Amino acid sequence: MQRSRNILTSSTNLRPQSLDELIGQENLKQKARIAVGAALQRGEPLPHCLLTSSGGGLGKTTLAGVLANEMFRPLVSTTGQCLLTPVDLRNTLISLKPGSLLLVDEFHALGRAAAEELLLVLEDGVLNINLESRQGPIRIPVPPFTLIAATTRPSAIAAPMFQRFGLHFHFDFYSVGELCEIAGAFAREMPVEFAAAVNTALAGRSLGIPRRCLRLIERVRDVAQAKGLKKATLDEMSLAMRIEGIDHLGLRRDERELLQTLADAEPRAVSARSLALALGVEIATVIEVLEPPLVRLGLLTIGRGGRRLTAKGMEHLRTVKRQESA
Repeated sequence: MQRSRNILTSSTNLRPQSLDELIGQENLKQKARIAVGAALQRGEPLPHCLLTSSGGGLGKTTLAGVLANEMFRPLVSTTGQCLLTPVDLRNTLISLKPGSLLLVDEFHALGRAAAEELLLVLEDGVLNINLESRQGPIRIPVPPFTLIAATTRPSAIAAPMFQRFGLHFHFDFYSVGELCEIAGAFAREMPVEFAAAVNTALAGRSLGIPRRCLRLIERVRDVAQAKGLKKATLDEMSLAMRIEGIDHLGLRRDERELLQTLADAEPRAVSARSLALALGVEIATVIEVLEPPLVRLGLLTIGRGGRRLTAKGMEHLRTVKRQESA
């Protein structure tokens, strides 16, 4: 049987297409291989899967495509924000082919009414459509399918729904060594050659996140192409990082602005709401996007009183200022 290919990018397809092509996440891959092999032997769809991570860009969407390829089945993708009502859910489910994998990204944003209907579908395999008549609801069978729910907020999923997932795959952050390998794979698909030292330097600035690594590689590529070069060196990388405002740890300007806001408030702790107002962003952006890498790097702490800059965070700001004035 020829393996189907799910094209997951709009331009060059840089995503792995099989479990063998995935770099890192060894425990996750072992669990996936066992589940896929068992499902294929039984001739059944893969059990419903919950994909979680502590942040975005770690490969949840990529794994969904890989699982579809490994199962030789089509992948249908949507988001929780697109499934707010039972009608939204029904329109999606009735279009599925038997055995399809349905990826719902940002699953925690699923509408409450849609979630209640989805529970019934997962339990009974049917859609219950109520009509204004005495005949009761119409029960429409839903072909067997695999729900793949991806989220960075698993705690927001209600317990009854959480319990419907037979498989739970949690993504860890990648090591610098793994990101070097990923950077090399990304770079080989670029129209310019990348020096090995560039891949290593970019891996160290990616904060354990492949998506960040790819974005940095794209910016170095742009600089090299703008210069008319066939090979990107550390000079092109340094220029790209300065233009993008990426420091030696891999922090962006908005992340450093958050640290500076905390430094200016010392010795007072700062709430997420106050940080959001100071930075001109939503509270969710502070909590879900800006803070996680800073906490993981030990640059800030979060307590009952709010957020505080650590000594390591203060030293990082001083180092960046010294480098900028050099």
